[in-house]
Amino acid sequence: MMKKNLIYYFTLLVFFSYNYDSIAQSQDRNNSLVLNKATQKQLKEYDSFFVENHKRHINELVELIAIPTMSMQPENKPELKKAADLLKDMLHTIGMENTEVYFTNELPVVTATYTRHKRQPTILFYGHFDVQPVNKERWKSDPFSAEIRDERLYGRGATDDKGPIIALISAIEGLIKVDGNLPVNIKLLLDGGEEMGSPHLPIWLASNQDWLSDIDFGVNVDAMMNNDNQGMMWKGLRGAADLEVTITSANTDLHSGIYGGVAPNAALAASKVIASLWNKDGSIAIKGFYDGLRQYSEKERKEIAAVVDQDQQAKDLKKFGIDQWIGEREYSFYERPWIRTSVDITGFKAGYTQGKASIIPHTAWFRMLARTGPDHDPKEVLEMLKKHVKDSLPWGLKVDFKESVMGTAPVFDESDLGFRIGKQVLTDFFGTPPIILYIGGTVPALSSIPDGGGPNLVSVGFQRGDENFHADNEYMRIESFKKGQRIYVNLLHAFVNQLNE
Repeated sequence: MMKKNLIYYFTLLVFFSYNYDSIAQSQDRNNSLVLNKATQKQLKEYDSFFVENHKRHINELVELIAIPTMSMQPENKPELKKAADLLKDMLHTIGMENTEVYFTNELPVVTATYTRHKRQPTILFYGHFDVQPVNKERWKSDPFSAEIRDERLYGRGATDDKGPIIALISAIEGLIKVDGNLPVNIKLLLDGGEEMGSPHLPIWLASNQDWLSDIDFGVNVDAMMNNDNQGMMWKGLRGAADLEVTITSANTDLHSGIYGGVAPNAALAASKVIASLWNKDGSIAIKGFYDGLRQYSEKERKEIAAVVDQDQQAKDLKKFGIDQWIGEREYSFYERPWIRTSVDITGFKAGYTQGKASIIPHTAWFRMLARTGPDHDPKEVLEMLKKHVKDSLPWGLKVDFKESVMGTAPVFDESDLGFRIGKQVLTDFFGTPPIILYIGGTVPALSSIPDGGGPNLVSVGFQRGDENFHADNEYMRIESFKKGQRIYVNLLHAFVNQLNE
C-alpha cells in the first residue's frame, strides 16, 4: 500500500564485534547487548538446506503470486480465501501449530503459533499477502504468472509482500528441519488487507487479546534493505487516512443546452473545492492544518540535511519528467514526505468520459488520501478536511463523506531492546550497521498492533526501492530472497534468552 519513499534519515556509524565459540555470540559492547548466534556447523547446515530446496521455495512463491489477491476489489474475496488457505497449509506442513484463517469484515488474517519453550521469549512476525491492482497491458509478462529474468522474479506481490513471507516461512522450515525445533517461540500474523489499510485488523486484535498477551517482541517483514551490502531499519513512518467526497447538485444529469448557464455543475463545484484546499506552492491552505504535527528540533533537522543525497531531488525530477517539486517551502525535499503531513487527490469521477455528451453532471466524486506525520491525529485531519469541503462548497450543493483511518504515524525508540537486536543482526550479517531512516509510507499494523495490545514491531526485510512495488513490472531479486532467508534464521537465534523485562 502505502509505503516507502526512499530517502535517508540518518546513518548510525557504530561498529560492532563478534566471535564464534561452540555457542556463538554477538555483542554490542557499547550497550551490553549479548546475542546468541548459530554455530558455524548450524549455519552450514541451514545453507545446505536452502540450496537444496531453493527451487521448491521459489515455486511456492510462484504459486502464491498466481493468486490475484487484490483486497480492494470485493470480487476477489474467493482469491483472498484461496491464498489464505494456501498459506495455512504451508505453515501446517512445515510444523507450525494452531494454523487458522479468520475473516473479519470479509478480509482474512492467517495465524500460526510455535510455543514450546517455557523459558524463551515469543516473537510475533507480521507480513501481508494482498497486493496492489495491475494494468496488465503495461507489464512485460503476466503479473500473476511469475517469470524469472536476469535473476529477478517478476510478478505482482513478488517483493511486496509475498516474497518476504515465503522467505520467512522457508527460514522457519529450515530451522525445524535442521535442529528439530525453533530456538524461541513465534507467532505469525499474515494480513490479507494491508493494501487497503487493514481496516479489519484492529477489530480482530480487539477480539483476540489472549493471542497477543504472551508476545514479547515483534518483527515486520514488509520491510527493506538499502543495497546488496547494507540493511535498513525504519525510524518512523507516516500514518494515513482516506476520505471519499460525493457532491450532488440535482437529482439527475441535465441537458446542457437547456440548462447550461443556470444549473450548478457538480464537476465544477468539486473542482472549486479541490482547488481551494491547496496554496499556490502546493501546501495545505487550511488555517491551522499543520498545528498538530510534532516539531523537530534544529539539531534533528540538521542531522537529516547532513546525510541525505543532495542530488536525489534533481535526479527524480528528471526520472519522472516533473518540472518542479511542491509543498511547504520551509521544509526540505526530504522532510516533507517523512515528517510532515500531505494530502493528495487519488481519484476523481464526474460526467461522461467515454465520448461526447451534452450534459451537466449532477454528481462528482473524489478521494483524498492524507499521509499524516508524527503526532498528527488522522481523525483530526479528516475533520479539518471535511469542514473545509463543507465551508467551500458553492451554490448550496449537498455533500456526503465516507472515511477511514489506516493508522497513526509510529516513531520507534532506537534504545528499545527489539530494535537493538534487529540492528545488531543486520550489522553482523552485512558487516556494517544498517541505515536507519524515516519513510513516507504507511504500514497500518505498525500502529494498530501496539495500539491493540501487542508489541512494537521492528522492520527487518529485503525489499529494494527500485523493485516497482505498487507499479508495473514489480520484481524481487533472487539474491535478496536468499539473504532474507539467512537473516531471518539469524534473527530467530538472536532472540534466544532475550526476555524483555
